[in-house]
Amino acid sequence: MGTSGRQLKAMLRKNWLLKIRHPFLTLTEILLPTTVMLLLIAVRSRVDTRIHPAQPYIRKDMLVEIGKGISPSFPQVLQGLLAEGEFLAFAPDTEETRTMIHFMSIEFPLLKQVSRIYKDELELEAYIRSKMYGACNQVKDCSNPKIKGAIVFHDQGPRLFDYSIRLNHTWAFSGFPDVKTIMDVNGPFLNDLELGVSTVPIMQYSFSGFFTLQQVVDSFIIFAAQQAETKTATEYIELPDSSGKTSSLNFSWTQFSPSKIRIAPFPTREYTDEEFQSIIKRVMGVLYLLGFLYPISRLISYSVFEKEQKIREGLYMMGLKDGIFYLSWFIAYAIQFAITSGIITACTMNSLFKYSDKSVVFVYFLSFGLSAIMLSFLITTFFTRAKTAVAVGTLSFLGAFFPYYTVNDPAVSMVLKVIASLLSPTAFALGSVNFADYERAHVGVRWSNMWRESSGVNFLVCLLMMLLDTLLYCVVGLYLDKVLSMHYPWNFLFQKCFWRKKSIITDCASSSEIKNCGTLYNRKENSLDKDTLGPNVEAISLDMKQQELDNRYTHPNLKTSTC
Repeated sequence: MGTSGRQLKAMLRKNWLLKIRHPFLTLTEILLPTTVMLLLIAVRSRVDTRIHPAQPYIRKDMLVEIGKGISPSFPQVLQGLLAEGEFLAFAPDTEETRTMIHFMSIEFPLLKQVSRIYKDELELEAYIRSKMYGACNQVKDCSNPKIKGAIVFHDQGPRLFDYSIRLNHTWAFSGFPDVKTIMDVNGPFLNDLELGVSTVPIMQYSFSGFFTLQQVVDSFIIFAAQQAETKTATEYIELPDSSGKTSSLNFSWTQFSPSKIRIAPFPTREYTDEEFQSIIKRVMGVLYLLGFLYPISRLISYSVFEKEQKIREGLYMMGLKDGIFYLSWFIAYAIQFAITSGIITACTMNSLFKYSDKSVVFVYFLSFGLSAIMLSFLITTFFTRAKTAVAVGTLSFLGAFFPYYTVNDPAVSMVLKVIASLLSPTAFALGSVNFADYERAHVGVRWSNMWRESSGVNFLVCLLMMLLDTLLYCVVGLYLDKVLSMHYPWNFLFQKCFWRKKSIITDCASSSEIKNCGTLYNRKENSLDKDTLGPNVEAISLDMKQQELDNRYTHPNLKTSTC
């Protein structure tokens, strides 16, 4: 451990001397990403912002009347169920439920044909999850129908009524691609990223028939409660029961509900709409990425130049441990990117990332910097010439960003986004979409909301993918460095010799001798056990022809050094 520490310290000092030898270039590496951010800040200051005052939406074009227009009437809902061979479920199976269905069927006869009663809500859910769900082709006498919606009572009066309306999340009237399904109520009730008014929720509740079902059930509850009060006072008025017996009761029960019910969106608070974030969102990732191209090109140049000039091989010959070389460059550039990330955070804390948590911004850029270092090491394994590596490697690094344009659509599944995020520039660009959305909404990305999606992107996934990419590039890069340099065969990880002691492995001069390491190890053990002074190596001839000796000393690749 002491030797490794001294070697690492010496390598870090060597890297430091290389950096301070060219102070202008080093300063450019640190400040160029910040310069790109400053240019974005300057552009942002030139873009107009629009202030929207707080306003209500009680106007004709925003109102939706229940049972008319886009909201189907209850007879239309029942006719649609009958035409599709689907049912409306009721629970629990009580006398009150059957009485309600029987009484409502007097006004709406189709209800009896498309209604199905279940013992309780658990039985309903068990049936929907079962394999028998919807396993029938005929509407009549179908024991396993499809359920479009359910009305579940939790308390059925006479003074307290509590019920839930449950609709199939995948059901809606066709022809309206933006509102095909009822909203998913399992998520947050409010979307902080939405500025202004959104008519989509009202349209979802209208087209699905939710408002219509609520109006019908509420009208019956008001009527039933009124009749219960009247019965208490007069002791002779009763609701018709499920047996079909009639009474002198007036069936005009809809008189207890308003003749017209209209729905309007809630008022919106005052907000500022920053057009900069919405305009720049699609290109923000590549603009951020351009600022990191120069430091990445310099890192590729340093690494391949030392390989090209045999500096790394010379260090290995002098006893440098494997891995210290890459670790020293990783630490050097990790410190450099940490400084860059800190400067970027300080410069953008009151402009581009005004509402985001400053530690999140710092970790975001630092994580990308670490993954970029490892991606650069991975790229250098394919090159032995510094100039070629800088040209092709920089373009390859930039090319790793372009899959972003194929997965940035909100309709693309998260699985494809995760696969594309195996390229860290793509993951970095996807994360910038979250920053744009949250900054535009004056919310900002924070540790508490980084797991929430916006524009089909999850910031937490992007951040974790960049950290995963760092480890992945490290492992693959070290493997390719061994294999492409012809020091090890492609399957050296599966060779027993590779996992034995280093003193035994060093006895193998080439990859072809690795296979014989096991035999060599056994021979050494046997020679020690015999405790003899006999020679371990026999029949070695030291005779060498003059021509062979001259060739060895004049070989162009043979280098000598003196202390």
